[in-house]
Amino acid sequence: MSTDGPDPRDDPRWELVRAAARRPVPTPYGLITRVLRSVQGVRGRLLAEPFELPLDGDRLRIGERVLVLLARRLGAELGRAIGGVHVSAVALEQNGLEVLATVRYGVAADEAAESLRHLLGEALAAQIGAGAPPVNVHIVDVHQS
Repeated sequence: MSTDGPDPRDDPRWELVRAAARRPVPTPYGLITRVLRSVQGVRGRLLAEPFELPLDGDRLRIGERVLVLLARRLGAELGRAIGGVHVSAVALEQNGLEVLATVRYGVAADEAAESLRHLLGEALAAQIGAGAPPVNVHIVDVHQS
């Protein structure tokens, strides 16, 4: 644990986190499928069609595995730059890239998710062009330093 400041577990608001942790919460619909698709995509087991982008009057084809790995790498870098954000999984779905992330306790989750979504979208566009898929970020957990 970092000694850069007070222990977050001493914060009186931490009891709210403990109370929430004691309550059973159903797994969000589709979460397990997204995580498994992300793992399978990185391992290259998916048979999905390549993602196609227009390029100089032709088409650039990018495999799902490459797109997922690129988004994971960029997302990890951006999460560190934002501070307290860790990308857990990335999957390519019909409506775009689904990014599952955790945030460090004390980080404003909504703001961090929006920053990651915006910055990752820009970074992907810079790498593969304006036809990059949309990015959706979901905060799935809170962790301590």
